[in-house]
Amino acid sequence: MGYQLKKGAPLRWGINYRLHYGWDFGASPGPPLHLAAPDRAALLDADFATLAAAGCRLVRWFVFGDGRNGIRFVGERPAGLDPCVAPALRVALEAAARHGIAILFVLLDHTFCFRPRGIPGTAMVIQGHGSLLRHADLFEALLGNVFAPFWDLIDNHSHVIGYELLNEPEMVMRRRDHWRGPPSGVGCPAVPEEHQLTFAAMADRLGRTRTAVHRATRAQFSIGSMTARWMGRWAPLLDPARDLLTFHYYGDEYDFARLLDERVAPYAGRLAVGIGEFYPQGARVVPAGHSGWPDIPAAQFLRAAAAHGLQVAMPWVWRPGPRDPGEVPLAECRAAVPAQEHRTGA
Repeated sequence: MGYQLKKGAPLRWGINYRLHYGWDFGASPGPPLHLAAPDRAALLDADFATLAAAGCRLVRWFVFGDGRNGIRFVGERPAGLDPCVAPALRVALEAAARHGIAILFVLLDHTFCFRPRGIPGTAMVIQGHGSLLRHADLFEALLGNVFAPFWDLIDNHSHVIGYELLNEPEMVMRRRDHWRGPPSGVGCPAVPEEHQLTFAAMADRLGRTRTAVHRATRAQFSIGSMTARWMGRWAPLLDPARDLLTFHYYGDEYDFARLLDERVAPYAGRLAVGIGEFYPQGARVVPAGHSGWPDIPAAQFLRAAAAHGLQVAMPWVWRPGPRDPGEVPLAECRAAVPAQEHRTGA
């Protein structure tokens, strides 16, 4: 029986998950880090057992990330899937079914479009693939040669609830001097100017992917915005009966309850909405120039989200890296949101 995040359903909590960013579904230098490697598969199984025991039954998981692997290229044209993808994906789906975990796959990260960077000691290059989004013909090849075979491998697996095309699409759009300004392009300096997209171009790419997801799968399509300020721009691109709109919260507006009231609640009655990323209280990492994260515990995030009619809230991140906050407080999350399973048709 499939899982789905449906408009009006009670809040469900999940977590942003990874073993090793960018390596989970493809080849890697040195010892294999993809999920089909026995030690990786065992670690995944232990992680999912821990999450399920804590009442977390949903993970948001990056697949191709910054493009370091998983996609086979001929020149700059995406031609197919890396041979490691199928066995790694099989391990992921088997673990999800075994532990009752649903998966929201994020196909690409915005770092996919950053300037290319070599991995020392290898011929591998990460990032540097902005042309695949910027140029319509290359994007069609990405849809047809990479995403379609990926969806075929999943074959409407009951534990895959949906897909995001691109994490924080605003990051690869034309820049403004100050991203907190009106939503007309926010951008990131790491994206070369020749690979920045207009809002119209990004809306087109998201719309084409949504159509492809709906034609090829029974899953939901999702947009994961970097800020609640963009809810009104992305919501019209989604099917209210089928899709999911999430925003990320990292303190860009400090009054979280007011943000939910003014920017999120207007959409909660129209389609499934949620918080796709947030740092709970106690983050040990604060970016340069940032005054600090709001002092909001995970339980407060979850209770506020539930009170405002959201369907999902997902802290960042399982297995934190050096630039991430501390461990997500699983017990605190479980206490705030009783374990529930929202299946298709529920």
